[in-house]
Amino acid sequence: MSGDALSPWNSEELKLLYEIAQQLLEDRDYGEVLATVLNATIDGLHAERGFVVLNEKGTFRTVVASNFRSKALSEAEAVFSKSIAADVVRNGRALLIADALNSDAFGNNESVQKLSLRSVLCAPLVNCDGVFALIYLENRKFTNFFTERTRELLDEICSLAAPRIRTAVAMREAERRADDIQTLITNNEGILTADTKMADVLETARRVAGTDIPVLIQGETGTGKELFARAIYRNSSRAQGAMIVLNCAALPATLIESELFGYVRGAFTGANRDRIGMIGAANRGTLFLDEIGELPLELQSRLLRVLQSGEFTRVGSSHSETVDVRFIAATNRDLEQEVEEGRFRNDLYFRLCPIVLKIPPLRERIQDLRMLAEHFLDTYSRRYGREVPRLSDAAFEVLSSYNFPGNVRELEGEMARLVAMCPAGSTISAEVLSDRIRGTQQKPDSTPAVPGIRPMALAEMEKQLIASVLNSTGGNRTNAAAILGITREGLRTKMQRLGLSETASSAQ
Repeated sequence: MSGDALSPWNSEELKLLYEIAQQLLEDRDYGEVLATVLNATIDGLHAERGFVVLNEKGTFRTVVASNFRSKALSEAEAVFSKSIAADVVRNGRALLIADALNSDAFGNNESVQKLSLRSVLCAPLVNCDGVFALIYLENRKFTNFFTERTRELLDEICSLAAPRIRTAVAMREAERRADDIQTLITNNEGILTADTKMADVLETARRVAGTDIPVLIQGETGTGKELFARAIYRNSSRAQGAMIVLNCAALPATLIESELFGYVRGAFTGANRDRIGMIGAANRGTLFLDEIGELPLELQSRLLRVLQSGEFTRVGSSHSETVDVRFIAATNRDLEQEVEEGRFRNDLYFRLCPIVLKIPPLRERIQDLRMLAEHFLDTYSRRYGREVPRLSDAAFEVLSSYNFPGNVRELEGEMARLVAMCPAGSTISAEVLSDRIRGTQQKPDSTPAVPGIRPMALAEMEKQLIASVLNSTGGNRTNAAAILGITREGLRTKMQRLGLSETASSAQ
């Protein structure tokens, strides 16, 4: 702090600076750091509204806004980017405008006149490379609202906050670049597929990525729903903003509300500071709600309000806030059935499902199985610095016969286990696959027997089924394959694996 006195700030100003300093020390993510500083500054300096803008080589991008409604925000951004921001960056110091509407420098600006801007205060956040961001405040009702004292205080806030905000921005940029690199390394936005159904879903995701339409992604556990959500996000106009992820099934119902909507200090026991929440942190970005079917019914109406108007209220607050968020949701449930049974609101369902992506399970994408298995073997071998093992034909046949209820996630786990268990560069035999996949996992002795059915392994059950169908078709493999819902070649390989080739007829 400057000045001859011990402190140039009065008690109220010192309290504001201390509060911001304390909040900067909290472990917060990118969006929350920026929003917390902005909201504290607006409240402390009694501004009507404001936003934080990043300076990206002369291009200005709003990353956090407060007290702007969507239309007003887009208009205000135009004013800021064309005039005020450029002046602050050029001069490297705060700009105080007593009456923008009647000022010589900005009064003739069409957007200034349209917004009827009066008091404006804008200050730079500076690092060794110059001005990297700005805090902009305004009051449209009064001229001379901000004083020279207010300008000095905002300068001090920016000086205090610049290192922490710069770190948050740098971390966010590193995360974004890591996502871009991952996309370059892999095909199809990290989604490996040769399946036509999956390719169609991926193409739909690409087409809708550039819009702000909500997307509902449906698929069984482990099919890659979050991969699709991230692909949509990366290809959207919001890719520079944050993607916030909330797994609705991972939190107790009592915590989802505060995590999603945020809270104010004193809202409940333990709420010793304001928290912006995931909706607020996703402003100008994307909010991905995984397992949306698990969202408590009492919170669904509040989420519907955000989807309809962009407005939400933090827990313990009476103040409504406005955000600009793109929603992507995912579920492994049948939401239409959930609506019929009264566990999910139909109005929220229709808000979420203008675009529905249905991801087929792995058992319906058998042509992807070898590609994915080899990809995971390669990935984990590189991670552990080992020569990549190779799947034998017999091992692959066992894999292709398995149902994979855990889908791609289960396959990845099995391949990681094989890399750890098998000698480097070896050929993986069917015998080293897990009991679950080979169908030889035994039930505990305590498992009650089903009357009239002898307990048996899945492989034995499959062998009896194929033998029975072959017997009913007189040994005709073509007809038997059609009845079993597999190809004739698939039947042949199963018969060889199960030891049926010698006993079955070779009739066509």
